[in-house]
Amino acid sequence: MANGVKPHELIQLCTLLDKKFQGKILGTGTDAEAKKRNYYSKALAAYFLTQEAGATDEDAVNASIDGGGDHGIDSVYMDNAETIWLVQSKYKDRGEGEVELADVGKFVDGVRDLAKQKYDRFNEYLQEKVPQLNYGFDSGSVKIKAVLAYTGNALSDDRRRLMSDLEEALNQPADPRFLKFLNRGLASFHRLQLDEYLPQPISAEITIENYGHISAPYLCYFGSLSGEQLKALKDEYSDQLFDANIRHFQGSTVVNQDISKTIVENPEHFFYFNNGVTFICDSFKPIGPRDDTRSTGRFRVENLSVINGAQTVSSLSHGLASGSDMSNVKVLATFITLDAAPVDFGSMVTRYRNNQNAVSDVDFASLDENQVQWAQTLQQSGVNYRYKSGDLNQEDFNVEIAAKALACWISGNDWCQLVAQAKKDGKKLFTRIAGAGLESPTYNRLFRDSLQARQLWRIVQIHLLVSNVVKSDSRQAAGVEKGIIRNSTFLLSHIVYIRFQYVDHRDLKLSLTHENLVRTAAQTIVQTIASEYQKINWNKTPESVFKNATDLNTLKGRVMAELAQA
Repeated sequence: MANGVKPHELIQLCTLLDKKFQGKILGTGTDAEAKKRNYYSKALAAYFLTQEAGATDEDAVNASIDGGGDHGIDSVYMDNAETIWLVQSKYKDRGEGEVELADVGKFVDGVRDLAKQKYDRFNEYLQEKVPQLNYGFDSGSVKIKAVLAYTGNALSDDRRRLMSDLEEALNQPADPRFLKFLNRGLASFHRLQLDEYLPQPISAEITIENYGHISAPYLCYFGSLSGEQLKALKDEYSDQLFDANIRHFQGSTVVNQDISKTIVENPEHFFYFNNGVTFICDSFKPIGPRDDTRSTGRFRVENLSVINGAQTVSSLSHGLASGSDMSNVKVLATFITLDAAPVDFGSMVTRYRNNQNAVSDVDFASLDENQVQWAQTLQQSGVNYRYKSGDLNQEDFNVEIAAKALACWISGNDWCQLVAQAKKDGKKLFTRIAGAGLESPTYNRLFRDSLQARQLWRIVQIHLLVSNVVKSDSRQAAGVEKGIIRNSTFLLSHIVYIRFQYVDHRDLKLSLTHENLVRTAAQTIVQTIASEYQKINWNKTPESVFKNATDLNTLKGRVMAELAQA
C-alpha cells in the first residue's frame, strides 16, 4: 500500500462483498473495527466458494464455522464432485502483508484433524456437517482443497513449508492428490472480480462455402463466408467480437472507405479485393448434414473472436445497414482453433497476422494483460480507458495519452529522454526491439507491472489539467512567450508531478481541492519556465528546445532552483 493508501482493488472488492453479502453475514467482535474485519473475512471465504467451488451464495454463507472452536478453519463446504473445501480467510485492511505464522499453523493443524475425522475437536457448527463429511470420506474418492484466502500480497516460505509438509504426510501413493493447499491473495481475488464483468464467450453457428481444412499441427478451417453472417455477428456481439484483436473499428479511414465503396458498387468483387477475416476459436465442429463435395458446411464455433479483419467486418456491417444489396458479398474466412494449441499461440497468431498489415507498435499494447486489467478495473468505477486504438469518445482516455502522461511522471535519470520523446512523437514510446516480439524497453518502463489502475488515472487527470492550463495561458500570451508556453506542456507536467504530493491517494478521481492545487501550481510553474527560458540564448525555436533532452535538463535545473527560492 503506497503511502498508507488502501489499494483501489481492495476498495472495489469490499464494494462487491457488500453487494453480495450485506445482511446475509454478521460480523462479530468486541468493537466496530473487529466486527468489520470479521464480516469481510467471512464474506471473503463465501465469495471464494461461489467463484471456485461453485457454491450458491446461500450455501457459501452456510459453510461458515467461524467462531470459538473452529480450529483455524473458517468455512467447510463439500461440492457435487466430492471435494471438501476448507477455507481460512483473513481480511487485511491495508491490502498488503501476509497471514500470521501462528494462524497458518492453526489452520494446518485443523486440516490435519479434520482429515483424521477428529470432529470432537471442532465447534457445533462443524458438527452439523459431520454426516456429509463422513459420506465423502467413506466414498474413497473425496479430495480436500485447503485454501488460505486473504487480502494481502505475500506468503513467506515458512508458511508454505507448513502446508507442504502436511500435503506430503497425507498424500499416499495410492491417492497422491488427496490434499492440496491453495494460496489466494488480493491479486487472485481481483482477477476473480474482473472475470465477473466479462461477457460470456461467443458461441455461434456459421455456414461456409467451398471450404477446406488443415488438421496439423493445429486444426484450421477456411472458406467463403457471407457478408450477411458477418453483419449478424457484429450486430449481436458488437465490439466483443474483436476482444482478441489489437484494434477496434478505426472509423472512416481511406481504407475503410474503399471497403464500403466496393460493397456498394462491386459487391461481387469483394472476395477478390479484400484480404479476408481471421478468427480464433476454442473449437470448430461440423453440425447438420454432411456434404462430401464440401461446397457448403454448417459448423458450431465456441469462444469466437476476430483477430484480423475488424475493419472489414465493421465496414460490412455499416454497408449492410445502409440498405445496399449484399447477396453477392463473400469474404475469405479463416478459423484457427486453439483447443490443442500452446497457451500463448493465440497471441502469436494475432501478432504475426497483424504484422502483415500497417499496424502501429501502439496497437500491440492491447496484447498486454495488464492493459486489460487496468481498463476493466477503471470501468467498474465509470472511467473509460481505451487500450485499443479506435474512435475516442470525449469522456475516454487512451493508451497514447496514458503513455505521454507516464513519460512525464517518471523521475529517474532518463526523465529528460522520456519527456523529449513524448513531445516529439508519443508513438515512439511504444517502439519494439527488432526481432524481440512484443518487447519495448520504454513501454515496459512506463507501464510496469506494479502500476495501479488508480495511479494511472490520477496521473492522466493531472496531465490533462496541465494541458488545459497551457492552452489557456498560451492564448493570453504574445510574442516569444506564447511559443514557449505552447510547447512547455510535457516539461510542465513533469515538474508538477514532482511538486504535487497526491498522486498516491485513496480517491480515484481528483477532488476539486486537488484540481485547484494542480491548476495553481501549473500556472506558477509555467510562468517560471517562460521566465527562465528567456534568460538563455538558445539560438533555436522553443519547439526544438522542448524536444531536446539536454536542453530540457538545463531548463528544468534553472526552474527548480528558482522555485526553491520562491
